Amino acid sequence: MSPLLRHALIVLLALTSLGAADTPTDKKEPVAKKGFGLPERKGKDAHHLELLKVGWYYNWGSQTKLTTDARFVPMIFSGRRDAPEQAVPFLLGFNEPDHPKQANLSVEDAWAKWPALSAKAGFIVSPALAGNPVTKDWLNGFLKAGAKVDAIAVHWYKGADAARFIKDLEQIHAHFGKPIWVTEFAPQTAADSAAAPGKYSQAQVDAFIATSIRFMEKTSWVQRYAWHDSGVGTSALFTEQGELTPTGKAYAAAKK
Repeated sequence: MSPLLRHALIVLLALTSLGAADTPTDKKEPVAKKGFGLPERKGKDAHHLELLKVGWYYNWGSQTKLTTDARFVPMIFSGRRDAPEQAVPFLLGFNEPDHPKQANLSVEDAWAKWPALSAKAGFIVSPALAGNPVTKDWLNGFLKAGAKVDAIAVHWYKGADAARFIKDLEQIHAHFGKPIWVTEFAPQTAADSAAAPGKYSQAQVDAFIATSIRFMEKTSWVQRYAWHDSGVGTSALFTEQGELTPTGKAYAAAKK
């Protein structure tokens, strides 16, 4: 099979696996938008995915050891990671290259490594920034340099304010003109939750989950989303015993 035909088949598989891209005549059930960033190395497994009732997951790495009905989406975390050996339908780009404790990549270094990644992906999602992708220079410069991306990854931790969340997504979509994958979102980061675990009440978080997910489910250009488990506080999905917290139950109950 020629490289061109192989890539065409990969793209076709990606599109038919992506709920927002499915046509009314597709017989295959589309993957649910709702997902989870699963810290597989920290002991989370297929049971936790089942509890959350998600359709897809990622683990910040390029491989998974789990056997589950949820679809795995690999990520190339940083410039120190290699492109997948085999072609994949979907691929997530670098994790917060604008953050010194995450991927920590300049636009130039990221751009130099990007063609090797996009060549292995039927559908590739942009690097996810720690800062605002619209107002900060990193992603604007990356795309201006000619990097191929099929969707924009978003990280969002700005409180239990669904109206602000929705407004930010609308601005990002309008600015870049591409579909959105919200690969991390919650009222608080893990660090903020550890410092102030009770900053947001359970009622506030439950309302945020209900309103934000209702918006994302009905909005065609939001293709996937994944809550980020803070570990403690009202942004946490699981207890220390691995059971669902009230927030975890609210996320699990949200529409798939």
